[in-house]
Amino acid sequence: MKAKLIILYIFTLFSLETLSQPLETPTYSFLKLKADTITFYGESQTQFKAFTKKFSQMVRLGNRQINILHLGDSHLQADLYTGQVRKNFQSFMAGLEGTRGMITPFLKGSPDSYKIKFSPDWHSINILSSSNHSNLGLWGTTAYTNSPNSTINVNVNNKNPIKYDFNRMRLYHSALTDKDNIVINDINIAYQKVINEDAGYTEFVFADYLQDINITISKSSNDTFYLYGLYFSNDDAGVVYNVTGTNGATALSYINADKFSSQLATINTDLIIISLGTNDTYEPGGENTFENNLTTLVKKIRQTKPQNPILLITPVECYHHRRTINPRQTKTVEIINRVAEQNDCMYLDMYQVMGGKNSCNQLLRNALMQKDRVHLTAKGYQLEGDLLYNALWDALEKNF
Repeated sequence: MKAKLIILYIFTLFSLETLSQPLETPTYSFLKLKADTITFYGESQTQFKAFTKKFSQMVRLGNRQINILHLGDSHLQADLYTGQVRKNFQSFMAGLEGTRGMITPFLKGSPDSYKIKFSPDWHSINILSSSNHSNLGLWGTTAYTNSPNSTINVNVNNKNPIKYDFNRMRLYHSALTDKDNIVINDINIAYQKVINEDAGYTEFVFADYLQDINITISKSSNDTFYLYGLYFSNDDAGVVYNVTGTNGATALSYINADKFSSQLATINTDLIIISLGTNDTYEPGGENTFENNLTTLVKKIRQTKPQNPILLITPVECYHHRRTINPRQTKTVEIINRVAEQNDCMYLDMYQVMGGKNSCNQLLRNALMQKDRVHLTAKGYQLEGDLLYNALWDALEKNF
């Protein structure tokens, strides 16, 4: 386990108020920083106060974890936007680094913050699939193989500023037959293996802390082995910022993933964030179904996590096929705000914060948006991550 330079009585000297230091962001004239404030609808503020209390206890005592799940689309898959939020939460105070959490089994297109390598016999599907919904879930992407021996190597550290370790690992997967086995290779420490058939995962508990792992799926049956996701954990205090994002994803994509709710039930969560809308209303007519789909997704999450506050975030302005600004985007913002209000959610209008109407060209001129006029650059996502972090910290202060 990494050394912990924590003297517990020091934590009692701090409160969220004394730690309050909003991150300085570049002073672009088009940003609307006064809009970088979370709105609370209905019961969401009561739920967030409970989150704030737990967060404050983590800061004072240094002995617990806060778990955030951020769900979205391609803006999240590369983990640049969300990785910046994670870095900020895990570095604001020494000793509160938390742990890695969810890792998606991407065969390609995985974030730079971790490394995952599959042997050539693996294939994948994701939640954009029009079929096979029974083998899709919370992670949004599923890897599968029919080979008798398939390998996976995972290193939880790559180009990320926080260095993680773990002593517990879960593999979420399809049912194993008596002829199938999951084997840990090249390891010199003791570990326990527990197969939780009802929850759909196998958990390994290690006697020491690791940063990488080699896994072999050994199959004698003809059944296809599906790997839905991985989860790396320890007991280190701090914020665990989990992310699930898939290129092209919509609210309907997550609704249709059959294992979404059952897998969500196994993950500790204190706050759930939803960043969708870009793909939902990208093409004409999408705005006609988006409100119902987003409402359905919120209700689906609430059935599993009734006590968690849910934060809905609007997408940044984008172009439609690089020709004109998407004319449905203002409607998208209205829909997300209305769904938040009608379903007791928190709401952050990132569309306005990042400049609002006609901000695309400003973002592009300042090297904050890519030439596709949909996705931000690394610099742009870093800015957006800092703005979300500041909004969350402001909300924590106000509800302390």
